[in-house]
Amino acid sequence: MTSYTGTLVRTYSVGAIGWNRFARVSARKGARMYDQELAKQFKTLYDEWAVAIANHQYDWFERHFSEDFLGTAQPWPTLSVNKQQMIELDKAIETMQVEWLDVKAQRFGDTVLTSGIVKYTEEKFRPGATIADGMPTGDQLSALANGNKVLYINGWRHNGKRWQVFDHHMVGIVRE
Repeated sequence: MTSYTGTLVRTYSVGAIGWNRFARVSARKGARMYDQELAKQFKTLYDEWAVAIANHQYDWFERHFSEDFLGTAQPWPTLSVNKQQMIELDKAIETMQVEWLDVKAQRFGDTVLTSGIVKYTEEKFRPGATIADGMPTGDQLSALANGNKVLYINGWRHNGKRWQVFDHHMVGIVRE
């Protein structure tokens, strides 16, 4: 039998109403809230990531993806990429026009957990771009994201020189 001790917070949606209610209840209970200054740093990193893709600045990926990088994405439970596969996937993007609308960050010891919503105006992979057997093609990824807002959750840690992402997960489309 599993037991849980602590405060159970009921939220109604991932949207603003649910988040605002969670924030009010958590603040009353003394829970740690997201760090706004840290969130600004990670918003900058996400913007740099998008620029690196758009401008084919592949050295950015080498610096900011950890050696034990793992990337996953819904609605594809078989999508799982390591650092090199993620770099190759990002290199296969010919056009990238996105805007990070919201980034939140919270520190847990040496790890920073971020969540963010990005609006995909246009993402286009080179024709025939694939990741591996059983995984979506570049066209399938773009078909899901283009014109939509997508929620991501990531784990980051500092290597002494810079922040590196080690766990990257596309949660899914944000429906409003």
